[in-house]
Amino acid sequence: MDTDETILEAFIHKHGRAATQILEELEPEEVATLFREIRVDLAARILEPMYAYKASRILESLDQTRAVEIIEQVDLKTAELILRQMEGPLRNSLLEDLPSEVSGPLRLKLRYLENTVGALMDPVLFTLRKSVKVGKALTLIKEHRRLVSPYVFVVNQDKSLYGLVNLQDLLLADKDVPLTTLANTGAPKLYDDVRFETVINIDSWLHYYALPVTDRSDVLVGSLKLEAVRRGNVNSEEVLDKQAIKASAALGELYRIGLTGFLRSPGK
Repeated sequence: MDTDETILEAFIHKHGRAATQILEELEPEEVATLFREIRVDLAARILEPMYAYKASRILESLDQTRAVEIIEQVDLKTAELILRQMEGPLRNSLLEDLPSEVSGPLRLKLRYLENTVGALMDPVLFTLRKSVKVGKALTLIKEHRRLVSPYVFVVNQDKSLYGLVNLQDLLLADKDVPLTTLANTGAPKLYDDVRFETVINIDSWLHYYALPVTDRSDVLVGSLKLEAVRRGNVNSEEVLDKQAIKASAALGELYRIGLTGFLRSPGK
């Protein structure tokens, strides 16, 4: 790596948003030229904060292989927003080339209209059937090694929502206790087809870091996290109580830290 590349990499790492703002002023083909030269992870770091329309024009200027590599590196929400800005044939072509673990969730989200709960939810979530006991649940969680919520979502045999289990309660429970004993069956849920604006200021965000999302048949299809609410609406902090938001976000971060330690610990 020469000196110029080293300086550029250091600048992107330390001042990623500034780099994005600078590059947004350039023509898409000019940015695409840079993206052909730098590492994929650096290109993704620049692209994530960028306006979706501009980001999509940049990717359209790249060859498909490079565009796919960058889409794999950005977060799911960024990828969805970018793909929504593309014409159908190109979007479908990119989805075909993406690995299934990326294209599957993206296809699910893209089927929803923009600004609905379904479009903003995370479709990747960990579920367990209500017949499972705590010991088995903890084993499955370790094998899964990726949770996107401080809750385990419990479903019936037909995949409809039964309730949710707080991870802290799960970690402290006796291994022979069934999930039905721990599950909160009265937890609020959201429908996937409702407008996002209607759920911004509901009281549930004062008590939950994430809410289950179902279709109209009560089948669990994803979860909506508080951070997605905040990201989806720049005025959300004006609608929701700021202290409650900070407390909920902090709670979610504590769950994440604790869970990371659990997942990394040796299995018994």
